[in-house]
Amino acid sequence: MIIGRHRVDKDLVLRFVAEATGKGTALIMAFLLARWLATEGFGAYSQTQALVAILVPVALLGLGFAVIRQIAGAVTAAEISAPVTTAIAISLMITLPVGLVMWLGSDLIAGYFSNHPAARPLVQMAALLLPAAALQSLLYEALRARQRVYSATTLQIGEALLNLAAIIALSLTESLEPVAAFTAVAAIKLLFFLLAAGDFIHSQHIRAGELRFLPKSGIRAALALGIPFMIAGVGESLMGLADRVLVGSIGSADMVGRYVAAQTLLAILASWGAPYWWLLYPRMAQAMATDSKCAVLGITHRLFGHFIIWGLPLAVVLALLGSQIITLTVGDTFFVSTAVVSTLVLAVFINQAATPWEYFLYITGKAVFLMWVSLFWGIAAVAGIVVLLPEFGLLGTAVSVAGARFGFALSIVFAAETDSFRPKLLPTEVTKRALVAVGSGIAVVVTMGVIAAPIPTEPWHSAAAFLMVYVSVNMLAAKLQARRRAV
Repeated sequence: MIIGRHRVDKDLVLRFVAEATGKGTALIMAFLLARWLATEGFGAYSQTQALVAILVPVALLGLGFAVIRQIAGAVTAAEISAPVTTAIAISLMITLPVGLVMWLGSDLIAGYFSNHPAARPLVQMAALLLPAAALQSLLYEALRARQRVYSATTLQIGEALLNLAAIIALSLTESLEPVAAFTAVAAIKLLFFLLAAGDFIHSQHIRAGELRFLPKSGIRAALALGIPFMIAGVGESLMGLADRVLVGSIGSADMVGRYVAAQTLLAILASWGAPYWWLLYPRMAQAMATDSKCAVLGITHRLFGHFIIWGLPLAVVLALLGSQIITLTVGDTFFVSTAVVSTLVLAVFINQAATPWEYFLYITGKAVFLMWVSLFWGIAAVAGIVVLLPEFGLLGTAVSVAGARFGFALSIVFAAETDSFRPKLLPTEVTKRALVAVGSGIAVVVTMGVIAAPIPTEPWHSAAAFLMVYVSVNMLAAKLQARRRAV
């Protein structure tokens, strides 16, 4: 697609539409739930979602990544269907027994899980959601592997809008409470798994006779590839989701409600990176297959550079305004300090910025290294939360998560840069320009605060001044860099 003098990546546009609609709808739904369920109800609902999200990578055994690798270049319907059918069967063999144990043991689990009165039925709903979430994740990965960008985008948008409609309907009928909300989400997820399965079968021209399983050797190969991804996924979940479960277990439903409200707002930053990373992995893998360093760097620098140039200022604005936005949208009972919000922003940005190096290591066969590094830093995050949460509250939790993210990022960047391929994945020119612009904007904000002292500067004024300075300096630096290249 060409607009004016610029070539626009159509798939990237579609992914941004999906992220904007999906995450925007999720953000609206989260704030509505926070208002309607209050801090304790919203906290219990969010904690249950996090529990399912932690269990999904374990249940999948990393087969989502294995499916991408196995069917991305497949030609025949049988070659395409066998890995997917096998992965679904294995996931059901794990999720159904685990779900049954959770359902039967819900009384015992609830006692450790949350202090909310509806903890037991919420654990039961989590048991029902687990199989649907795992199967849907597998099918979405299969659509991704086959470059079904439009279908995946449509399904993501449809699910988000239907979730929002269900929550609004429950509220209008005065039936909204954590268990009812979670039941609606589980039913919708199952529906969209079936829709994704139908699209996959139809688009790949798979007939009933071609639905077959991998041979034992193929299953062993898929598990050998997938299990390191599964362990890495567990580490990722410990760094990114266990905090919600632990805050609710060690703290309270009220505390986790405030914490998740902050995380929900900061998901805007993750959503900015998601479309780039969704496209980067398959494109980087394709370029690596040709052993073309120039192709790898060209693809990575283009997508990574776009994330950096606007992801950095977005992070700063969220740090400045996050606390105020939360209280304005969902009320003073959800107040989270600027220190906590800023620390969580740092954690999200580090996580996003480390993604290209993580993908590079996956593609070059360093999955075992990533497995142990992810698990180590995930355990470190959990240990930090257990120690710091009782003493420092949400700030201790945020510091633990940010520290683990930083340690993980340093580990994988060092490992990638010492590889024989020696990729320079960081787009240096763009990064320098963005850092100069961010530094200039922050300097202006600090100066405004010094001049206005002892009266504090309004966060909105600081954010507006920062953005104006950032855009101006960034444009000037871009022109200077272009002029230097032309000489």
